[in-house]
Amino acid sequence: MSQFHDTAKARFGGWSTSAKLPPGVRDPSVKAADYAYQYLKELIVTLQIAPQTIITETEVAAATGVSRTPVREAFFRLQAEKLLDLLPRRGASVPAISLRNIQEQAQTRLVLEGYGIEQICENKIPVADELTRLVNEQTGVLESDPDKIVEMVLIDKEFHWTLVKAMGNTEFAQLYNSLHDRQVRIGIAMFGAVSRRPCDAVNEHARIAEALADFDREEALRRLEYHLIGSLKQISGIFTN
Repeated sequence: MSQFHDTAKARFGGWSTSAKLPPGVRDPSVKAADYAYQYLKELIVTLQIAPQTIITETEVAAATGVSRTPVREAFFRLQAEKLLDLLPRRGASVPAISLRNIQEQAQTRLVLEGYGIEQICENKIPVADELTRLVNEQTGVLESDPDKIVEMVLIDKEFHWTLVKAMGNTEFAQLYNSLHDRQVRIGIAMFGAVSRRPCDAVNEHARIAEALADFDREEALRRLEYHLIGSLKQISGIFTN
């Protein structure tokens, strides 16, 4: 079971396992199943629905104004993306975020992003300016409002995506993008659980950008590993397996 310190719970308003779904308004041009899917995914990924919350088709239908059939379709799609666990005759449960989840994703990203760094340095692909722009953007958000966690995490994701897309490898890009929603969800949880993590992440990004400005492969890889794997020490006592 995943557990969070009280500070992290307070930051997100508490980890209630009962769903309190906000009302949604569907654009008539959007299919009911697509709307229910997008509605739920945003709430799950941004932790507006807390880990281990149980939700039912009836609750989602009432909140969105669509029937249970499209909600059921949305449940199946989210299960396929590992954002919901279906429960027979009970609805669905939002997956916990465990230390193992975080470790495994960090290890996977290290392989993909690390190869991106190798290709950037070998082929002298200019990414430093874009990375620096994203560092500055993230710094601006952090300094203006440190509680804008979702916005900071989305910029964080764009920073790392830059390392992968620079290769121009479609298969790598598709594989990396399959991690997107869970990557954002984990990032929001980590930034919320450790108050210093957003600031540390920005500084670590800056060091990666500096190394890539010089196409320093070894230094960039070292900085990336520290950023993805070394940072796990900060959350080892907060998330459990």
